[in-house]
Amino acid sequence: MFHKKIVYSFILIIFTTSLILAGIIFHARNQRLRVVFLDIGQGDAILIEKGSNQILIDGGPSSQKELEELGKYIPFWDRTIEAVIATHPDQDHIGGLIGVLKNYKVCTEIDNAASGDSAAYKNYLQLLRDKKVERLRGQRGMDLKLDDAILAILYPGTDLVNNPKDTNADSLVAKLTYADHKILFTGDFPTEEDAKIFAAKVDLSADILKVAHHGSRYATSDEFLDRVKPHEAIISVGAGNRYGHPAQEVLERLKAHGIPVQRTDQMGDIEYNF
Repeated sequence: MFHKKIVYSFILIIFTTSLILAGIIFHARNQRLRVVFLDIGQGDAILIEKGSNQILIDGGPSSQKELEELGKYIPFWDRTIEAVIATHPDQDHIGGLIGVLKNYKVCTEIDNAASGDSAAYKNYLQLLRDKKVERLRGQRGMDLKLDDAILAILYPGTDLVNNPKDTNADSLVAKLTYADHKILFTGDFPTEEDAKIFAAKVDLSADILKVAHHGSRYATSDEFLDRVKPHEAIISVGAGNRYGHPAQEVLERLKAHGIPVQRTDQMGDIEYNF
């Protein structure tokens, strides 16, 4: 009887190991591009994944919530995230990245080099140093490759506002291009900076627009929408938030442009597979 238990245990171990290896191989060979706007409450967090490689844009306000969300999409054996992008140093964008740095190996971190004065930002910078994460300044002209998908930084250029009291002004704007698909990520980019990005003559056109600043009335102008011409828009926002996001005037503006809207507070995670 004892001998049979050993044999059965050995078979079970082999079977379990085989399943895990099969999962690893399948995940690594899956060449579809997945983009998920994570439902992390009042904040931003977007996971871009192709095969076993990931780019994470922002991390929402909470490490616990961010890690729960990533656990849905990144298999337990994959503890490496190739690149993390912090669009700007606000708590609702970098708070969850603290947990990411503690629980994953992050190969490269990209931010706009603007400074913040919050405790979360200082903690975040210290973790980058402690973990010896490569830190790069994201600015116009920088491209990140995820196999044959390209994430291009469109804003800012070299002229940072760098005002710790107005961190939105330098918010990174990036566009993902994969085959015929284009997604524009805007962080908390404000309307007051529209003139700068327009003057740079970058191609803002995209199929999908991540609406800036959770649908704040201080972002996503009519002219900006005219330049992007999206087929649909995503608003990352927390239910019943104290800011009144998304603003009714922004929703009406999107409607007037004929752009259907999906919201994380209403739909949860919003996932695209290409």
